[in-house]
Amino acid sequence: MDNGKILIFTTGFGDGHNSAARNVRDAFAEIGGFDPEVHDTYAEISPRAAKLLQFGYNFSIQRLPISWKAIFWLYDSTPLFEWSMPTLAKLEAALKSLLNVKKPAAVVTTYPVYSYLLRQLMDRGDVARCPHFMVVTDSIVINRVWNRAPADWVLVANEPTAKAMEKGGTDPAKIKVLGFPVSPRFEDLAKVPLPAGPPWKLLYLPSASRRTVERVVRGVTALPGVELTVVTGRHKHLHAFLKSLDMPMDSFKLLGWTDRMPELLAESHLFIGKAGGAIVQETLAIARPMIISHVVAGQEEGNVTLLADLGAGALATTPDAIVATVKRAMLDQGGAEWTRWRENLLRVSHPAAARQTAEFVAGRLADQKDE
Repeated sequence: MDNGKILIFTTGFGDGHNSAARNVRDAFAEIGGFDPEVHDTYAEISPRAAKLLQFGYNFSIQRLPISWKAIFWLYDSTPLFEWSMPTLAKLEAALKSLLNVKKPAAVVTTYPVYSYLLRQLMDRGDVARCPHFMVVTDSIVINRVWNRAPADWVLVANEPTAKAMEKGGTDPAKIKVLGFPVSPRFEDLAKVPLPAGPPWKLLYLPSASRRTVERVVRGVTALPGVELTVVTGRHKHLHAFLKSLDMPMDSFKLLGWTDRMPELLAESHLFIGKAGGAIVQETLAIARPMIISHVVAGQEEGNVTLLADLGAGALATTPDAIVATVKRAMLDQGGAEWTRWRENLLRVSHPAAARQTAEFVAGRLADQKDE
């Protein structure tokens, strides 16, 4: 067995799983002595089906949120997941083949389905046993699929999530609070002082209709002492629409796809966007307050609760509410509310979580060698 091989399993259903997987891989590469690999086995065995499922997931959370909430409830409250296990035979066979070829020293999963399949394979003797670490990418509101997923160690982002997992039936001896594994770049970026506003630099990652985004952009850029950057990512139609607005292009900065999100967050005073698992945890890691503009029913509701409990931002889901919240937090009383949010975040940020996750896995492997 190659003692340096680490297999990390993820999926494209939401950004949190992939982000956590990539960041753990990068952290292993930085600490050295390991050969980490990330695998989206869904996409590897059925790329077309995976793309269709990802499209359906994205369409449901953006256009049919009630339907997604119903699906979340079904998986949380009924044996639907257990009933669906026989349909995963092809995925299980692919995992078996990969594990027998790679012979990893440890496996890390950021999506719970893999955890069930791995345990079945190991219990049947189809693959060699190795330590299994499950990174939970949701916060506070935890679906039972996570709670029942078998793993040697369950790595969570914060204490409230640890308590939720324990309440849901996970053995507390297996739970370890390490923070969400954000990009290792955040560790250095967090050390750079943030200049005081004004100007207040806002970063907006929209996930709404074009007209809604237009109203947010017009409203925010009309505020004094505010500089807005909009990142449209791979939404080319939205990018073209914003570029065509009858507004001076120097009134806000417009970016498409970028791999500089850590740096953009570090340069900003406030983030506006969807309550996705990865981006919320990145704002926490870099201690940047957030205005949540959109929430996916079910798994993202915990992120809203987390932000509220920390006193680190606000929920505002309409253009008028977003603009009013920016004004209240950053322009009224010299930005007193934003300052309070920022101070609360500085007490709980975990910018080194990816490295700490890799070091925790390495430590358990070292302990195993000594036994």
